[in-house]
Amino acid sequence: MTVARPRNPLRTYAFRVRLDLASEAVVGVRRVSGLSTTVQAHETWSGGNALHRYASPDRATWEPITLEQGLALDDSLERWAQACLHYLTTGDAPADVPVKRDVVIEVWDPHLSGGDLFSEPTGTAPVPRRRDYLVVNAWVSKLQALPALDAMSNEVGLLTVELTHDGWRPMPPAEA
Repeated sequence: MTVARPRNPLRTYAFRVRLDLASEAVVGVRRVSGLSTTVQAHETWSGGNALHRYASPDRATWEPITLEQGLALDDSLERWAQACLHYLTTGDAPADVPVKRDVVIEVWDPHLSGGDLFSEPTGTAPVPRRRDYLVVNAWVSKLQALPALDAMSNEVGLLTVELTHDGWRPMPPAEA
């Protein structure tokens, strides 16, 4: 007998971050924040009526996205930041690491199927995705390679990267 679990729409889901559409997921990303858009209003007044204004959407701005990764063996975010610095200082983009990338943030719900997020063994159904977001032309604008080092604390070391980009949009999840 299967027990139905109620769907909780407020739960923070598991997620993966890919630096390209076809790349492997970046290991150890603990937090993603800043996936937001602001649309400014353009105000107009009709005729000589100064008492009534009309507002229309005018310009959209996208906040920088912050990725926090535990200090791990996966150094792809740090290599990307170094490629951006290399481009800034020399004007040449490195051949092995692109400066601007389309980043994919995949949001999953592992509680629906009980599956593991990073391993999809053959013969089993993959974990259902809830949403995918494509971040267009992202580049590293800020890097914090190490947190404040304190020998008396027991905090987890996190690498923090801030991505400036040309916008983001939701995309349908890829079929498995």
